[in-house]
Amino acid sequence: MQKTVEVFTNDPTQSRIVLSISGSVLNFARIEPRYARLVGKAGTEFRKEITIIREKAYPFNILQANARNGKNIAFSIEAFSKDGVDGYLLTIENKRAEAGRYADTLTLITDSPVKSTLKIPVYGQVVPVNRQSPSKPIQKKTGGG
Repeated sequence: MQKTVEVFTNDPTQSRIVLSISGSVLNFARIEPRYARLVGKAGTEFRKEITIIREKAYPFNILQANARNGKNIAFSIEAFSKDGVDGYLLTIENKRAEAGRYADTLTLITDSPVKSTLKIPVYGQVVPVNRQSPSKPIQKKTGGG
């Protein structure tokens, strides 16, 4: 990664200096996907799973998980280890019964001094169930014309 910044000084010979900083950025954890988008019909169950993979350079444990609001969602978190990769599986489930939209944020508290919290945005949309009208079915026209 590289970032550049322009600095203005009161030195007449160097009134403007361009500074450039570059280096590699190591992720604390890989979160896939980065947010939960829950979309489904009213009266049905729907959920989203998010995988949190620990990077070997930054081992951590998730100690607690809290929802900012928590009214429209339920969640669970399970640790896993498979093929030398370990992390957590976060499952977020819709609890809203009526049609509408909502947003929430899950805060995962870790035991790491490097990053004490991870934030997972949650967006939900419950769509109304389509009502069938008792009208006659539409008939297809045949022939030319």
